[in-house]
Amino acid sequence: MRILITLLFCFLSSLSHAGGIDGIIFQPREADLIIPVENWPKIFKLAKARGFNTLVIQWTRFDNVFASPQNQMWLEDRMLEAVGANLKLVIGLSSDPDIFERLKQPAPLVGSYFRKLNELNLNLAQQWVKVIPTKSIIGWYLPLEVDDRQWRDLSARAELTRYLTRQVSELGNVLPIPVYISSFFSGNMTPERYAVMLENIEVQSKVHFWVQNGGGTDKLIQAERDLYLDAIANCSGYAVTGLIYEIFTQTQADRVFAAKPLSASEMSKALQQRSPCNGDRLFFALNYLIDYSDPK
Repeated sequence: MRILITLLFCFLSSLSHAGGIDGIIFQPREADLIIPVENWPKIFKLAKARGFNTLVIQWTRFDNVFASPQNQMWLEDRMLEAVGANLKLVIGLSSDPDIFERLKQPAPLVGSYFRKLNELNLNLAQQWVKVIPTKSIIGWYLPLEVDDRQWRDLSARAELTRYLTRQVSELGNVLPIPVYISSFFSGNMTPERYAVMLENIEVQSKVHFWVQNGGGTDKLIQAERDLYLDAIANCSGYAVTGLIYEIFTQTQADRVFAAKPLSASEMSKALQQRSPCNGDRLFFALNYLIDYSDPK
């Protein structure tokens, strides 16, 4: 039975990328809890009308904000409304606001942390398959961003790869669908080394990478970003599964992150972007695309 599940998982993973995902990322925030509930079906219908076929929920547990039964029910209602708008779902699992600090710990402590994270993610996945129609769930998303600085160290990267290998395998036992994770670059590795790192992790763990294009955070100039994006999109060799296009402009530094949506003309142009190699294309995020308080 385990062999059959593994074969089915591999088949569905390859099948899901044949047509590519047109996804909009929904990042649940505490502020969203006060949005009138009658607005949400309109928001998801608008997303569908804008041409998206998939809603990617960035996380379904974030610190203590979405840990309570009440807020878990809130998330369930939002996902069911998205399904009602004929959107497929990639469901994000557990996120930790302190993750980057935790990952600076010695390797044994990082390994222990990853085991706890694996358990949290499995519990969430098991919870969601009981209440969300499984035919609407086309992927799991791990809200652990792989950057080009933290994982330059080979021993740390080996720890990460071990975790992802186990996580992908065990999530496949819950529901045999692809597991996605995002990555970003900020000039800490050469483009070539960055591409090799992602390829090695993906080959060993079977996780699928979506890479952030960096257009909103603007840490690198366009010419520099293009070098990285070209390196990870070798259609005759290794190409990441898809790109995440940022449809915002960052207005404050990372520690007090603030951003504003693109202008109407910039937004229209941004939404026409296509991922190379027929890959998935994702846009971050729903709240920059649609005004939650007045969806129309």
